[in-house]
Parts: sequence; structure tokens; C-alpha cells
Amino acid sequence: MKHTLLYHSQMPIGELARRLEESDGFLAVVNEDGRLLGVASDGDLRRGILNGLSSLGEILNTRPAVIQSHTDLRQRERRALGLRQRYVPIVTHDMRLVEVMEVSPRDRMTQPNPVVIMAGGLGRRLGELTREVPKPMLPLGHKPILQIIVESFLEYGFSEFYFCVNYKSEVIREYFGDGSALGAHIHYIEEKHPMGTAGPLTLIGKRFEHPFFVMYGDLVTTLNFEHLLHFHQEREALATLCTHEFSHQLPYGIVNTRNSRVLSLEEKPYFNYFVNAGIYVLDPAVIDMIPRNTHYDMTTLFDSLIEKDDPVHAYIINDFWVDIGQVRDYETTRRVFTEYGI
Repeated sequence: MKHTLLYHSQMPIGELARRLEESDGFLAVVNEDGRLLGVASDGDLRRGILNGLSSLGEILNTRPAVIQSHTDLRQRERRALGLRQRYVPIVTHDMRLVEVMEVSPRDRMTQPNPVVIMAGGLGRRLGELTREVPKPMLPLGHKPILQIIVESFLEYGFSEFYFCVNYKSEVIREYFGDGSALGAHIHYIEEKHPMGTAGPLTLIGKRFEHPFFVMYGDLVTTLNFEHLLHFHQEREALATLCTHEFSHQLPYGIVNTRNSRVLSLEEKPYFNYFVNAGIYVLDPAVIDMIPRNTHYDMTTLFDSLIEKDDPVHAYIINDFWVDIGQVRDYETTRRVFTEYGI
């Protein structure tokens, strides 16, 4: 079967990437007896590599959702729709793979929470790299960064996107269109002038009914967006921001003194900080707190919410996360994607 792979513990990651490309990004992995051991997807591969995993056994999702073969067709369809997945293995009672069922994007159930992606930045720090294309369209492997972001949300059932665009927006519009080719619905919010990282939210022409995501278009992460949303809802937060731990080593020794007396020496100490990761979940009411037709940043919005003692929470990202706004970070991440063919 097209979507079946015989398990081989020593299979190179590059070979797995090639097989996934040939099978539309999904493989049901079986042993020699045809029993399902797990599944592997483009998302599993990407998360595994970025989190430092190096073998099929480590990347394999060994607890996939499956449908029993004895269920009738209507039950299968109902179960498959509820899983929000494109492919679902059909197995016997002893986990022998019968087939891989495909669910069309039109029929899949999706989450109601919109995703707003800030994709209008000039990318000046990247110099010549963004002369012809906007920063979110820089390639990582075979895909632009923005497509990787979209596909990451789609994995968790979030399919309604709002792209806030400005610099070379035609490149983004031409590539994605309305998003239907990816199984997404994409709307474009055009900034006539730079409005910061929160100001464009006031240009959205409809009132959201559910908490929504905001994410900068130059980030690569393996974050579980569904877990983030649940965190926001469980805390009854008005606004949630993601943080990521950042460690910095001072290149000099520190001398601690009191009244000129030396108390201690610290040789090139490390300092740990939690930095703003550029990913947020906001309740719809927050948009009304943003001034119209002006430049307004997300940090200013959060300062205002905190000052009013509104419920603002922080979600720590323990997964892979990188901001590719610097040439060095972009090139490092690009090499990883290129090396493994993802």
C-alpha cells in the first residue's frame, strides 16, 4: 500500500523523509506480520529532527488513533471525522493493518479558533535574503516558513487563517491563494502602513467568537497548539503569551563587592531568562482595547492588560523554538531542513 512502511530500526532519517514525500506525508509503519507499530507524518518527522531525534524508532508515534475494521462504513466515517486527521489506519482486533483511510479536507472537522499570522515585516535584519521575498516566504527545505507554520496549525485542526501582510504581499497571495490547496481558509489583512504587531488586529472585518491565536511569521516551533489553547481556557485568561527559556553566558568574570571589599568571583556566569516567544492566545474582547488606525505593538497591549490587572498568563514552550529573524539563525535552521530533505 502507498501509505505503508515496513519497520526498520536503522532506516536513515533522509530515507524516511523521502518515503513520506512519496506518500503525501503519512505512513503506517508495520512489522513483518503486518501489525501496526505506529505512524509517521511530516509533522512527526519535523518535530523529531528539530528536537534532536535521529531514528525512526524515536520519531514514530506508537499510540496513533485507529479505527477497528469490524465497524461499519458509517461508523468509520463518523470516527474519522472526529479525529480531524487526513489519514487513519484501519486495523483488526490484533492490530493487523487492513487499509489506510483518507478523509478529504472538505469533510474533516476543524477547530473554530482563528489563527492570525503577522507576515508584513520588512525583514531588514536579513539583508539581501529579503530583497525579493518577504521574510515569512524564505525557504526551509522544500517549503517557505509560512507554509510550515500553516501546516503545523492544520495538524491540530485549526484551519481559519488571517495573514496580516504588507511588504511584498503579492508574493504571499500568489503562493497561497485562498488556502484551499492546503485544506485551509486564508483571508488577507492588508496594512497600508506599518501598524506594529497588534495594530493590524483592528483591521479584521469580523468579530471573532472564540479565543484566537496570534503568531509572528518568522518563527519555527514544534509547539502543540492544542495544548496551548487548553492552557488559556483552563486559566480563564484574557490573554496568554508564550515564553521560551534563553540562556546567555557573559564573556567576562564578575566581581561581587561591598564597599570595595571583594566578596566573590564568578567566572563567565550564565544568566537564564524567559523571553517573549511571539505566540499568543487572545480573547476576542482584547481587540476592542487596541486603538484604531495607529501603530501599536503587542508588548504595549500586554502592558496595558497587566496594568489593569486583567488575567494575563504565560505558557512556557519546552519544545523546539527559533526566531529566524537573524541571518545566523535562519541559515542554521535551513541547513537542518536541507540535510534531512524536509
